[in-house]
Amino acid sequence: MDLKPLIVALSTIMALLLMEFDGSSERLVDEQVSPPPLSLVLALLGVAVRQGASLPRALGVVGSLLPGPYGFRMVRVAHLLAGGNGWDLSWSGAIGDPDYGRSMQVLADCLEPSWRLGSSPLTRIETTMRQLDHRARSVLARATATITVRLLVPTGLCILPAFVLIGVIPCIAAFAGGMS
Repeated sequence: MDLKPLIVALSTIMALLLMEFDGSSERLVDEQVSPPPLSLVLALLGVAVRQGASLPRALGVVGSLLPGPYGFRMVRVAHLLAGGNGWDLSWSGAIGDPDYGRSMQVLADCLEPSWRLGSSPLTRIETTMRQLDHRARSVLARATATITVRLLVPTGLCILPAFVLIGVIPCIAAFAGGMS
């Protein structure tokens, strides 16, 4: 049994509970907050589903824990789904959001087969988390390769003149002095 998602979820919940909150829901909706990492959202959804929550309930609970408009969008989708609206209609507003639409599209694509077919979403959630992790590692590897080249060229340009002045010129001078 892998406890990593449960530990991540509980840590996140504790961090959110420790944050100051003044009770103003309007402030949370209007406030510009960066979206949480999508893998964290998926892990929280996975924990909620493992505990027996339905998809609308899991979306509502996880959305209510997340700050700002991102969480509000998830809660809104949960209310629409619980109210009997169709999948596409329920997600259309969240997917159309200019700031969070891409992330919401990934969530919708991940959970849609489970909603339509009635299967467990856990496999899709774990697969999506692995794909996101693979993409993040690829981006990190490319950035690391780029910065390595950017650091190597200036370093080489600084060391090369020093090597010539300290190592090559004295050797040539000693060799030329020994010939006369």
